[in-house]
Amino acid sequence: MTLEPTSPLPLYHQLERVLAERITAGQYRDGFPGDHELAAEFSVSRGTVRQALERLARSGLIVRQQGRGSFVAAPLEYPLGRFYHFAHDMQVRGIPESSRVLGRGIVKAPAAVAAALGLARGDRVMRVVRLRLAGERAVLLETSHFPDDVGAPLRFADLSAGSLYDLMEQNGVRLSRVTEEVHPVSLRAEEAEPFGLPAGVPAFAVERVALAGERPVEHRLVLAPGDRVTLTASWGNLG
Repeated sequence: MTLEPTSPLPLYHQLERVLAERITAGQYRDGFPGDHELAAEFSVSRGTVRQALERLARSGLIVRQQGRGSFVAAPLEYPLGRFYHFAHDMQVRGIPESSRVLGRGIVKAPAAVAAALGLARGDRVMRVVRLRLAGERAVLLETSHFPDDVGAPLRFADLSAGSLYDLMEQNGVRLSRVTEEVHPVSLRAEEAEPFGLPAGVPAFAVERVALAGERPVEHRLVLAPGDRVTLTASWGNLG
């Protein structure tokens, strides 16, 4: 494949797009080519290659390691049964994280949310919808509902990065445990759109209830496209 030098799109951006499409298609499962190889294949300078690879690294598609080259990033591992902190995990992996707040406000609790939180249907709850990004790649769509008093500190907080659980603990809500249920789903159009995916894409739906002591303080629905997230769990003391 050749790039178009006369295109208004810079060569590094064209190369980034081509490589991103190949990565998504699974073309580099057995190894990612080096800078020299890519420069030769696409007839561009190593500087152009480096710019494209830096953008891919920021988007979370590849990991670049000094002296070792570039590698396709493994799918995000979402561990079940514990307080998973997306922001903390991204920090450990060296990938910038951020969130797009798609919705925030007081709503009447839907029946399922009210039941999970021990409220009456129609009680006031705080609703927060965030699209979580690893680099520039959307990986999780989270819809959280909180009892009105628990969610109050979140109404005007900066939710563009970091963990809601950290904010809750800073405001005196000490989380003690979670319960989770996982279901396979097909994303509806409005759920797939934030990921840039078509309707019908297979995904995981993780329904979580977080408790402080014995009080339910959050109901969360996490949608995770199957090609971007791997669910994991571990047990000990078997037998």
